[in-house]
Amino acid sequence: MQSFRELFKSIWQHFSHMDGLMAIASNEKEAENATRAQKGRKCFYLRKMIVDYIDTSVRVLATVFFADLLLRIYRCVLEYWCNGRYYLPQDRLWVILRRSCTYNSRSIYLLVGLLLVAFFRISVTGNYRDVVPTALFLAYMPLYWIWSFSDLGQSTLSYSHWIRDSHGLDYAAGMASNYFHGYLKLSLPERENDGLKHRMAVYEDTNNITFGINRLVILIPDEMFVNGVLESKLLDKAEPLETQFINRAGVYRPFKHAVYRMNKKVNGKIYYFAVEGATPMLSFFDSMESNLSATWQMQELKREIWLKFYKHLKELITTWPETRDLVEPIIYNSHDSKGNRVDVGELLLAHMQYKTKSIDEISN
Repeated sequence: MQSFRELFKSIWQHFSHMDGLMAIASNEKEAENATRAQKGRKCFYLRKMIVDYIDTSVRVLATVFFADLLLRIYRCVLEYWCNGRYYLPQDRLWVILRRSCTYNSRSIYLLVGLLLVAFFRISVTGNYRDVVPTALFLAYMPLYWIWSFSDLGQSTLSYSHWIRDSHGLDYAAGMASNYFHGYLKLSLPERENDGLKHRMAVYEDTNNITFGINRLVILIPDEMFVNGVLESKLLDKAEPLETQFINRAGVYRPFKHAVYRMNKKVNGKIYYFAVEGATPMLSFFDSMESNLSATWQMQELKREIWLKFYKHLKELITTWPETRDLVEPIIYNSHDSKGNRVDVGELLLAHMQYKTKSIDEISN
């Protein structure tokens, strides 16, 4: 009897153990299924969040472009009725529309990207309502108009970026263009044996001297002021190059280039330089000091104007074949790191030695 009980007990324990194992396996499977379901829900919500973000972004951008279009139409009407005298009567409407509806390249790229994304979403879902702005989105359009009329996006930094762009409409580019086309392009190229190279060669032969830089050196200091006579312990004023008279708008104007002599020998030789300051920069300096023309924008952005003047002038000089090898613009800080004034003679000497070294390296 006792052995039967023990046998029954062992059988019961065995089946109990099997039920336990089956329960554990069932729990593990349920846990695995629950984990998979949770991951699936996360992926579903993540995809939904990305899709909703894309749809909302398309709607927001579409609202902005629509608000901008209405604003441009409003400005067209305002320009036509209030400022029509600035246009010729025969093409007034066309010019105003063309100016108002012109977009920059970045805006065009953004608009094309918006259309591609919108068409893709419509092709996937088959429902254009997912990307079309609703009345709620359109109700926010006045915020864009307020932003535009108040110029909240404008700052002094915006003006700096505008000056740096290559549109040629800023003050610096205008000064450089006038200086190049009204002076350098006229007086320097060879026409009837009266160009800069010819006059410098005649000057060297007549006076038995050598120019350190075989070009016209134009000084462009950051303070924009250059004296009528260059002040330097290394330079002495010499006789200028031969005066050239050129007909400009019916008037024969004299063009003269100053020459300076270095009063110390370099490699046993005295060198001469045809050098002058950039006169437009001096005019800009005078305009900043005058109460009649000075503005805070000129004072604030004078370094931007100085750098843009040099950049645009050098681009014009190197682009035009007749002046490419005739001008050496030198931009520099008027004072060193210790506040001492930079000597123009030392600047010319360092530039001459650098040019000579570069030529030797090319030759070798």
